[in-house]
Amino acid sequence: MGEKLEELAKVFAALGNPERLAIVAHLLVKKRQNCTQLAQELRLSTPALSYHLRILEEAGLVVREKRGRRRCLRVGPTLGKVLRPGVVTELRKEGINDARAA
Repeated sequence: MGEKLEELAKVFAALGNPERLAIVAHLLVKKRQNCTQLAQELRLSTPALSYHLRILEEAGLVVREKRGRRRCLRVGPTLGKVLRPGVVTELRKEGINDARAA
C-alpha cells in the first residue's frame, strides 16, 4: 500500500469516531480553544479528550500551538485537503448547533 493511502486511512479512521468528529466540528466554529474549555463544552473527561486529541494530531487534523502559558487547539491543514468544502460546511453547522446546546 502506498504512503499516501496510509495517510488517508489514518485521517478517515480519526474522523470515523463521533467524539473526534465533534471535536473537529467544535474547533471549526471556535477557531482556537484550550483543552480545558474544550473538555467542558463537549462534556468529555480530560483523559478521554487527551486520547482523542492524540489521534487527531497524528492524523494532522488538529494542531496545538502555544499562546502565552496555554496550549490552544485549532483545526489543522489536513482537514481542508481531504474533505470537500461542503462536508466542512456541514461539520461547521454541527459545531454551531452543539455550541448552542451547551
